[in-house]
Amino acid sequence: MKAFPAIVDSKDSVEIKLFETEQEQISAMKAGQRRLILLNVPSPIKYLHSNLPNKSKLGLYFNPYGKVLDLIDDCIACGIDKLIEEKGGLVWESEQYEQLKEHVRAELGDTVVDIAKQVETILTTAFNINKKLKGKVDFTMAFALSDIKAQVESLIFKGFATECGWKKLPDILRYMKAIERRMEKLPIDPNKDRLHMLKIESVTNQYKELLNKIPKGMAIPDNVKEVRWMLEELRVSYFAQQLGTPYPVSDKRVKNAIESC
Repeated sequence: MKAFPAIVDSKDSVEIKLFETEQEQISAMKAGQRRLILLNVPSPIKYLHSNLPNKSKLGLYFNPYGKVLDLIDDCIACGIDKLIEEKGGLVWESEQYEQLKEHVRAELGDTVVDIAKQVETILTTAFNINKKLKGKVDFTMAFALSDIKAQVESLIFKGFATECGWKKLPDILRYMKAIERRMEKLPIDPNKDRLHMLKIESVTNQYKELLNKIPKGMAIPDNVKEVRWMLEELRVSYFAQQLGTPYPVSDKRVKNAIESC
């Protein structure tokens, strides 16, 4: 019988468990190694409080997305993931672990400050979007505004920085900026917005079908996760072309990516 051992996150401690597949092992090990390091290096919260600009502090402390400590924990976890990746990813030997731990100890404060600044800017932009969504809604724009609300909720949630990853934070801000552009243009031509939405809806439904084929409990493969981000880039290309996308994207390209998964 073959099994795959991993360090598992138990919040206040870690433990070792065996898994049936290598994919489950890697998924558990990422969270477990992050927790093991976090338990063995000083907390960066004091450093964060001293070095974060007042504007960013206000944005984090008065955010409408849950408790501030949960948000700070999210920034710290995201920062540790970044530092682990910088050193080449997961380590499996004690000597490598000690080197990784010292790297995190030295760099975590500044890394978390940088991530917290980005998170604050994202939250502030999202807060302004949500403010505009409240109040009386013109019937011709109701469908689009409902879609925007759902989009914001899919991008910003408890633990979004860690789940999406540090590399995606600038993209998430760009998606928020694209939403703002869309809302500016929406009253001018709601029909054009609706046509774009129908195309997005069509490929999104295909993506949901793809997700439904993944066995329950199994981690989402990287190529499937990439399709999720392609859908966000498709929105940028339709509603805020001037912001640009990192690669050419169209509904046809997204459909091809879904079919190849």
